[in-house]
Amino acid sequence: MLSSLNEWLWQGKFWLPSTYTWVDLEDQDGVVYPQTRDLLAVLPMTLVLLAVRMSYERFVALPLSRWLGVQDRIRKPVAPNPTLEKYFLTQNRRPKEPQLALLATQCGLTLRQTQRWFRRRWNQEQPQLSKKFCEASWKFLFYLCTFVGGLSVLFHESWLWEPRMCWENYPNQLLKPALYWWYLLELSFYISLLMTLPFDVKRKVRPE
Repeated sequence: MLSSLNEWLWQGKFWLPSTYTWVDLEDQDGVVYPQTRDLLAVLPMTLVLLAVRMSYERFVALPLSRWLGVQDRIRKPVAPNPTLEKYFLTQNRRPKEPQLALLATQCGLTLRQTQRWFRRRWNQEQPQLSKKFCEASWKFLFYLCTFVGGLSVLFHESWLWEPRMCWENYPNQLLKPALYWWYLLELSFYISLLMTLPFDVKRKVRPE
């Protein structure tokens, strides 16, 4: 099934003018063209970026955050309460007062104690400032490096200043090593962000 999907996706009629096929773009006599198989290089590059990110956040960003005075708030742990914990995880993380009153009755607590429990439990779910700093500094560093690198790679390309030149002589456009690695690096970075999305800081909390 995957092979059939791959063959369908890379049909020449989707990507090339009607007078060309992928055979016309095979490398020959030292002339190198972009190939669909080049995208496979994204996989190891993504893993390398993930390893670099983890090393950077642990050995560079975290000590830097402490040096800059970024301090995590001290959060008081909540007392174990299976009923409230189950409600927090499955029903509502920030219940209204009527639900709080009902839960307080079920657990033998006062309304204020129940409110305090949910507030502390909610705070435990929020990311620490050091985690936010590490993540943001990694993205800042990558974007800064790729911006400077992109300027150096693309500055001398005619199509950077005249976008219509992108299609000049298409698809007979040679593959330049600098462009090849720059675009693969960008694609690998965004794939790495997709892979770490469940663990990264959520930028917006859905109202409940």
